[in-house]
Amino acid sequence: MTRSGDQFREAILDLLQELRWDTPTILEDYLRNHLTREGALVYGLEHCVFAANFPRWLANITGNCPHLEVRKYLIENMYVEEVKDPTIPTGHYESLVDFAEELGAERNFILGYGGAPVTKMRIAYCEWVSRTKPWLEAFAAIAGNEVARGKAMIERVGERARTSRRTFESLGLSEKALAHWDSAEVADGGEGGHGDAPLDFLATYAVTQEQQDACLAAMRERQEVNRIWSDQVGAWAFEATGLAAPSIDKRQPRPRPVLAA
Repeated sequence: MTRSGDQFREAILDLLQELRWDTPTILEDYLRNHLTREGALVYGLEHCVFAANFPRWLANITGNCPHLEVRKYLIENMYVEEVKDPTIPTGHYESLVDFAEELGAERNFILGYGGAPVTKMRIAYCEWVSRTKPWLEAFAAIAGNEVARGKAMIERVGERARTSRRTFESLGLSEKALAHWDSAEVADGGEGGHGDAPLDFLATYAVTQEQQDACLAAMRERQEVNRIWSDQVGAWAFEATGLAAPSIDKRQPRPRPVLAA
């Protein structure tokens, strides 16, 4: 049965809450409860590689999307990411590099770093889904990550869903190093921001049950990929801090095939 627009919005939020927030990842546990500069750098380096590629996936979806209002939104998002972030004096990606640099990495190393295998796998998935899936499913998969940190999700699960400098303030970093998180908070958690607008677009253009189910399946798949990445990077952050990392065993449910009679 086709969901109404409001029902579909709630289904999206239910799915993202379940997969992103109901069971904290190892990385979330680390950032909230065990944070040090050494572990934050592990996260910062991998996130820099991911963030450098993110605008490309928006561009892939834009090229396949037939709707002007959605293309305008995607292009605006890319503009903020790559041309001019209106909230900070440096570029959005460059501000993230500033963050990793102040944590101790050499700047040229950050700029040339290709990412750990698990980060390359996450990037490859996003590249695949944004290039090969119909625009609506690709949009759901890629934009769903921002919805998981948007205003509607913050209202559901509280401040832990908000992208914020408060996560890293205990490290005593400079304003320059924390600027990225201010811009990310405005972009994702602000009124009508990148965390909310995709809900409206998905409710508008996913008008059949088949389309809605396909969007939810794409979001689920993307979040499952994210959890693998977040658990592994979180475990490395624990190790860099000198702590025993929680086991990643059984963090992902094994496939359950239907057995032959």
